[in-house]
Amino acid sequence: TSGYTSRSLKQNHHQYERLKLSRVNLEILSNAMKTTLTLSYDILLVLFLEIRLHCFYHLSLLFRNASHYASVIDADPDENIMTLNRDLTRLQETLHSALNEKKFSFLFQGFGFALATILIRSAPRFIHISETGVTKMCRNIFAIEQTLTQIRTVGDAELMRVNRYCEFLHATRADEILAIIEEHRSEYTEHDYIYLLQLKHLGFPASESVNFNLNKYEQMIKKSFTSK
Repeated sequence: TSGYTSRSLKQNHHQYERLKLSRVNLEILSNAMKTTLTLSYDILLVLFLEIRLHCFYHLSLLFRNASHYASVIDADPDENIMTLNRDLTRLQETLHSALNEKKFSFLFQGFGFALATILIRSAPRFIHISETGVTKMCRNIFAIEQTLTQIRTVGDAELMRVNRYCEFLHATRADEILAIIEEHRSEYTEHDYIYLLQLKHLGFPASESVNFNLNKYEQMIKKSFTSK
């Protein structure tokens, strides 16, 4: 029995020696693993950027036709928003089946902030927006929020922030706008509020617009932010 055990150990040792890698081969394998790992991170970063590029593309189409919101009749979500939602859903289905939960979550991390930034910073492209147009924009944002909730299973505070920004346009008087700014001042930048004021000013009837000192209110906003 002891002889059999000895032969077995020698055979196993011989097989192990055959499997051992030389130092050169070990370095080659190690470098290949490092390259593969780096490549996987690069691919993940490219996907991270591509998702945001899809978003930017569809929203740019929305704001390319911003003048439509001055006289829009229907308040249903914009077709460009629906296309964006379908695109995001398709990406979600493809990526979720190919990536683990941690990597998938990374791809959509901060996505709401990216959307919010594009939407608010693109608002100056509206020359004028009607009450129906405001409602339509709010529904656009709500539609995106629903899609993101399905993807991430949680709501997004940043999109809620954009929705509030659009709802501010329902204010009909200058004092209402200023009260809103005072209450929500920390949520938006000085320029966000000034453009909100300018956009609302453009929507005032001629009789009200004459009595609205836009420059005065802009200075009040600037002073408010300077004194923070």
